[in-house]
Amino acid sequence: MSQMSVATTVAKRSTSGARRPSLRVVIPQERTGSAWFPVLCVALLLAGLAAVLGLNTAMAQDSFEVTALEARTAELADTQAALQQSINSHSSPQNLATEARALGMAPSDTAAFIDIEKGQILGVATLAEKPEGFTVDAASTATVEEQTSSKTTSDDGEAKASDEPSDASRTGTD
Repeated sequence: MSQMSVATTVAKRSTSGARRPSLRVVIPQERTGSAWFPVLCVALLLAGLAAVLGLNTAMAQDSFEVTALEARTAELADTQAALQQSINSHSSPQNLATEARALGMAPSDTAAFIDIEKGQILGVATLAEKPEGFTVDAASTATVEEQTSSKTTSDDGEAKASDEPSDASRTGTD
């Protein structure tokens, strides 16, 4: 296409029919904002601050509850330890021997076992007789003072009986 044909095409278009409206400058109207917008912004700000304050207060309250629960847990752990200590002391061999003797039981020299799976008795048990003299329960009833005062060592290394307790038993230390 040549320049001449382009110019005639543009000229044909501009002369064809409809009349175009003329352009004019439009002056924007002044926009005045609503008075509610700043009020809404301040209200949202105050609501956010109130929510943060409420959450902070709830967290502080939960912190106090956690502290109280931790103290209760420590108290219960101490109680459990004391009860376990009591169970262990009551189930010690000395206490069991003392309680067995109080029930009229005597230690056996032989033992027999029952094999439940095979249904057999292994070993031969004999009737136990009450021993005379020193037993396990005598050691459990002896006090520290009796044990330390019963024997002291002399200069030549022999043991002799003593009526007065040693210095270690008087002070409670070794």
